[in-house]
Amino acid sequence: MTGRTSKKADAHAALADLRDGAVVAIGGSLFHNKPMRLVREVARRGVRDLIVVAVTQASIDVDLLVAAGCVAEVRVPYLGLEHHGLALNFRRRAADGRVKVWDCDETQVIAGMEAAAKNLPSGWTKTGVGTDLPNSNPDLRPVADPITGEPMIAVPAIRPDMALLHATRGDQWGNLAYAGYPFSDVLIAEATRRCGGKVIASVDELVPASTFTADPFLADIAHILVDAVVEAPWGAHPCSSHGNYQYDDAHLAHYQQSARDGEDAMRRWLAEHVQAPESHEAYLDRFLTPSRLAALRRDIYARQ
Repeated sequence: MTGRTSKKADAHAALADLRDGAVVAIGGSLFHNKPMRLVREVARRGVRDLIVVAVTQASIDVDLLVAAGCVAEVRVPYLGLEHHGLALNFRRRAADGRVKVWDCDETQVIAGMEAAAKNLPSGWTKTGVGTDLPNSNPDLRPVADPITGEPMIAVPAIRPDMALLHATRGDQWGNLAYAGYPFSDVLIAEATRRCGGKVIASVDELVPASTFTADPFLADIAHILVDAVVEAPWGAHPCSSHGNYQYDDAHLAHYQQSARDGEDAMRRWLAEHVQAPESHEAYLDRFLTPSRLAALRRDIYARQ
């Protein structure tokens, strides 16, 4: 291991290069494997005019950034809080024009990310053929396959400046392992690095490098695709970390009620949950009691 540089970093240092107007891709899906420790740090920093891409579904992660005033545009096929209802902060700001909506379906976002990963100008998909999506989103272009003549939709490459991921385990060199399903995180990492962007991952546990050198196949994402690893136990909270802990439904319900009560209530929620805790440890001490931690771990087994 001599001559290698450790990629272990704290969240503030890992996100130091994030600038206004950047394209940010967020991994995970819905309430699962979301890099919430990193998302809260972005909100704390007050970055503005971000273009946020979720591959493929988003929930509190993107809605929180919208509420914090960080987002200019979303490229997300689905953004909502499932059984808790619509993503209300996003809905308000999209309705009054404060946030632009890049209308799309899941395969179009994937096609754009795959094009970036392959260093191609565009990707193609059948999704959207015969619909009005090219009218609502002029970036989606009807084309004909040059070999078969079959109608397709061309999607411009989506090139992230930064990717935010959450994995179960990682080492200081940047190898990442998931105890459950990694969703599209590998694609996000490949597309971001191909474009010269930075991949930042939080992990619930930092393990010895020997874990992966002994068996490299344990790494779902290899170190060559990762720029920084942030050790953050319970770093996906209030979302789940697959195979490790369940999402915190009570916390999500409280968030949604604050969003329902309006922007003043959301500002208070952000002040309490994002701005007030001076560290990740302070956040955990404030919002996760030992009994709550035990319940979330127990639930992951009860629901299997």
